[in-house]
Amino acid sequence: MTERLDEITNGLARMGISCGPGEAAALLVHLRLVDEANASFNLTAIAPGDSVAMHVLDSAAAVPFLDAAPEGDFADLGSGAGFPGIPLAILTGRSVTLVESVKKKAAFLERAAAELRLKATVQPVRAEELATERRGGYSAVTARALSSLPSLVELASPLLCVGGVLICLKGRPEDAELARGDAAAALCGMVRTETSAVIVPGIDAARTVVVFRRSGKSKLVLPRRNGMAQRQPIV
Repeated sequence: MTERLDEITNGLARMGISCGPGEAAALLVHLRLVDEANASFNLTAIAPGDSVAMHVLDSAAAVPFLDAAPEGDFADLGSGAGFPGIPLAILTGRSVTLVESVKKKAAFLERAAAELRLKATVQPVRAEELATERRGGYSAVTARALSSLPSLVELASPLLCVGGVLICLKGRPEDAELARGDAAAALCGMVRTETSAVIVPGIDAARTVVVFRRSGKSKLVLPRRNGMAQRQPIV
């Protein structure tokens, strides 16, 4: 446990991210809860020995971008085991809506949020369904390893207030995906503002944060039906 805690604090320090003892302890508790739940069902494929780098530090790469977003709640799409939403809520102090349509995973997120005493709401629905209830309700939307950029732009657009940002944690997106993301953004009232390579301690693979800002009205009627953004992207 001490080794894992040191890995968290040292890794965040190397990334230039502030983390007090209470926040580090909360991040460690989250990992413990993930380990325990993983013994019962397939919550994550990442082995415990890799979870600090692959989950906590990888999620934390979005902290500077979320800090720069307008004040307000953020939504984490496809939260799964709570990454990146829970670490980001812990490290930034923002209220988060954890969006997870798989019921077992959503139930885990409820338990984790309660034990960690987070300012968090769990929505066991798809992003399209949440958009009908909370249209324009978020200053930021986060997503990690969820879908392609065009799909993420479409899903985030109706959730974001004007000026709000979509923060995508990616590997190394190809130029073609970035171009398609830009084309989708033009249709959805958004614009790409940053494409930043980031270094995550313990991860050798390329990591990139891609940010889109909601700049105006969508030219499309959004959200579309559930699953359309992934099955039939707009570009």
